Amino acid sequence: MEKSLSKIKVGTAFIVPPLGAIGGPPASEEWFGKIKNAVMEKLKAMYPEVEFTVYDIKESEDVKEFLVKEAGSIGYLVFVLNCITGLTKPILYSYKPTIMVAEAYGGSGEYLLEYSEARRAGVPVVGEVVRNVLDKKVLEKVKLFKAIYGLKNSRVLFIVSPSEKYLLKLEYPLSIDIYSAIKSVEAVTGVTPVILDAKEFVEKYYETISKDEAKPLADKWIREAEKNVETDINEIVKSAKLYLALKKAAMENKANAVAVDCIVLRNIDILDAWPCLGYMELWNDNIMPVCEADPYSAAIIIAGRYLTDRPGFIVDVALDSLRNEAIYYHCYAPLKPHGDKGATCPYIITPAHLGVKKASIHVKLPVGETVTAVGFLPDERVLTIHTAEIVDVEFSNYACSVKLIGKTNVRSIIENWIRRTGWHRVLFYGDWREEFKELATLLKLDVLEEDREMF
Repeated sequence: MEKSLSKIKVGTAFIVPPLGAIGGPPASEEWFGKIKNAVMEKLKAMYPEVEFTVYDIKESEDVKEFLVKEAGSIGYLVFVLNCITGLTKPILYSYKPTIMVAEAYGGSGEYLLEYSEARRAGVPVVGEVVRNVLDKKVLEKVKLFKAIYGLKNSRVLFIVSPSEKYLLKLEYPLSIDIYSAIKSVEAVTGVTPVILDAKEFVEKYYETISKDEAKPLADKWIREAEKNVETDINEIVKSAKLYLALKKAAMENKANAVAVDCIVLRNIDILDAWPCLGYMELWNDNIMPVCEADPYSAAIIIAGRYLTDRPGFIVDVALDSLRNEAIYYHCYAPLKPHGDKGATCPYIITPAHLGVKKASIHVKLPVGETVTAVGFLPDERVLTIHTAEIVDVEFSNYACSVKLIGKTNVRSIIENWIRRTGWHRVLFYGDWREEFKELATLLKLDVLEEDREMF
């Protein structure tokens, strides 16, 4: 139940003083009008869910009106078509997330004089200076606003043990890291956490689903799998029960993401099912699954969904320094790593961790492609990024069931790894390094590129 972005508002300013580098009126005004109309036609076609409110900025009074009327926008989209008048400066120093696009002939002067200085001053601005402001690559930057809006309007349902819920609801003086993590994510990204006692979840949702209700879905999973090597069919049925319960809980709590503290809840006998198969299915309901109730990764999965239109999934990062390979493993992965319109990957239902963990899935994900691994440390406002080229998908019974083998700069990753980011990274198919770096800028986060040498 992905939340609609129909109410997203983007203040859109065209910097069009009649006289400047491009020339003067009336020819300049005709030129501005043609570009503006073409830009807006293309933007509205690309983003029907976004409300662009358009302003012509010719003088200082226009800037003041724009800033007053658009103060509630998620961000500002600024097209500089003529310069040099300094009209962009008040917009930039409003410190609202801003995408600045300068037309090469008319806007380069303003862009050079204002952009780098604003970046050094900590202004959350990203931009391009180009001959063709209609270029799709330029206009796709609006997805950055969608990602910010998606974060601010997402609700993540965290299903945790009763004692953990109690600690998460409070913040004792010594409750750093694990117990302050959710609040840190909320403060930096705007994501709303909804914390549900796992015992309440089991009683209200899980136990109300009968095996008869769950078995048709379990049979479907087995039937659609390339192979099933999970001999305990009851574990698959319990996973189907858990999926139905998670879906209902998400809907009733108006959550578009679900995070189950699965290992803890299973080990302390509160929950008797694994969520991996259900997580595979939840993407079909536009509910984003988050392994092990990891709040840092939850924020990245949400942001990446809106930024890339692709599902992100959590992995542990294992390394082979002699072969310069990373092994990205967990017990679940989405079946459509290229997004809803992409191909569906085959999967195998299997035990994992030498048979200890039941009803996991092995997904035959694509090889020969780049993946982007993203980590997050909200307390220090850091986003970590590295990429890898996937060369193999390993199927084995030790550790987790999904194992992607990627070539990357392993030694730099080892040296740059920040302990407090944890072991998890969120993986996206595709090279999204620059897009996540730009999102970090608009969220006022620092970026650590883990696979690049620091010294």
